[in-house]
This record gives sequence, structure tokens and C-alpha cells, in this order.
Amino acid sequence: MVNNSVSDALLGLLPSHFRGQLTPLTGGYTNRCWKLETHHGTYWLRQGNPYTLALGINREQELRVHQAAAEAGLAPQLHFANPQQGLLLLDWLTEPDWQQKPRDMSCLAQQVAHLHQLHADVPVLDIADQAAHYCAKLQPLSPELAHYAACFTQADLNLPFQPVLCHHDINAANVMGNRPWLLDWEYAAYGDAAFELAVISDSFSLDTAQQQALLTAYNHAGGQVSDVRFQARLPWVHWLTALWAALQYQQTANAEYAKMQQQALIKLEVICSER
Repeated sequence: MVNNSVSDALLGLLPSHFRGQLTPLTGGYTNRCWKLETHHGTYWLRQGNPYTLALGINREQELRVHQAAAEAGLAPQLHFANPQQGLLLLDWLTEPDWQQKPRDMSCLAQQVAHLHQLHADVPVLDIADQAAHYCAKLQPLSPELAHYAACFTQADLNLPFQPVLCHHDINAANVMGNRPWLLDWEYAAYGDAAFELAVISDSFSLDTAQQQALLTAYNHAGGQVSDVRFQARLPWVHWLTALWAALQYQQTANAEYAKMQQQALIKLEVICSER
């Protein structure tokens, strides 16, 4: 259980009818989460990472996309939100997450294609600008990071695309149930569908055949992503992951982030050597 002082402070930020018993949950890299049990029902409570500006997170934007996704049946119902505190109170889902069950990637591809047809009042996420933002926060860059930064100016890694509404962080921890539900919309914005699928491929460690099956299922569900554009976005996933992890390590000194950065750079080196 969470200690009384923390519990009282957190519950004090919620409307009175949501007061109840908090149980901390494990998992997640940036946020703190709890199971909230009240007389009216059980809920999932999220308190966001305090380093939102450094990480490029806009809580108002997150809220708008989550609401649109919930109305479309892609995200759990939202019961309360306080963007200034990074608070979200959602339906408690009893279905297992995708870290604990067999994964139907074709079903996920259909949900993603549905998402990419939605609309919300949010800007386009330029991943080159996002990388530049991270690099600015990490100055001076290590020689290793500086080397890779120069590689991402190549034209074949920056192919044109038509922006669609994207989640941008679909991994096993953010996918739940048979529907499946999509959680954690912190980085949601308009973006490149190819990058979205590249994130999924990396998160679930898909091999070449599985990547092609994902693309086929997505395109059959109404999406439009070519293999060329998909392959061009895979290095960006590892690059942004490495920068994000480096920034988290800078903020927290948690060795797990340093490990994550090195793993992403190893993957990046393999892909770049094959191009």
C-alpha cells in the first residue's frame, strides 16, 4: 500500500466522490500509477512524469487525443483529468496487458488503422524536430550521439508522408486486452503512419516476416504505408529511443536508462550498417 501522507495528498487532488484506497502498480518508465478502489467502482490512476517540457510532453494535447480515442472505442473511458498535475483517472481494465498474453498483431494493426482515420485538434509531430529538441537538452552531445545525429539528415531517411493521427508509443505495456485497448497517449499527435508501425515493430521485436504481415494487415484495414517508407523509419525509432533514454538518465541517473540508450544504439548500428 502507499503511505498515508502520499495517499492523502494524491486523493486530495481528485473530486471527493473518487476518494478511496490506493495501491501502487509496478511498470512504466516515466509515470507513477495506482489502482484506486472506491465505493463507486475501481479505477486506474496515473500521475505523470514531472519533466514534461524536457521530454516534449503536452498534457493538454494528450487529453484531447485520449478523449477522441475513447469515443472511438480505442482507449478506456476517462473519468477525471488534471493536465497541470498530469493526473488521469480511467476505467480499471481487468483484461491482461500484452506483456502477459499471446499477441494478435493483425488485430492491433486494425486498431491502429482505425486510429489513423480519427481527427483531433493537435499539431504534427516532426520527429526531426523532436530529435533536435532532445539533442539541445543533451548538449554537449557525446561523440557517439553526435556521429549519429549527422546521419539523420540523409534524404532517404526523410521521405515525404501524409500526416495521420498517431499514438507514437505503442508497446506491450500500452496495449491491453483482446480489443485491444491503447493506453498512454503522452506523445500522440499527427505524424507518419510508417513511424507508428516502426515503433510497433521494434517494441514487439518483429522479424522480417512479421513486419511484412503487420504492414499487410494494416494496409488491408485501410492504411497506406509502403515497405520503403517503413524501412526508412526504423532507424528513427532507435535514434529517438536513444536520445529519450539519455535525457531520462540525465534527469534521474537511473542506470536502466543508460542501458536502454546503449541497446538502442546497438540496434541503430546494425540497421545503419545494412543500409
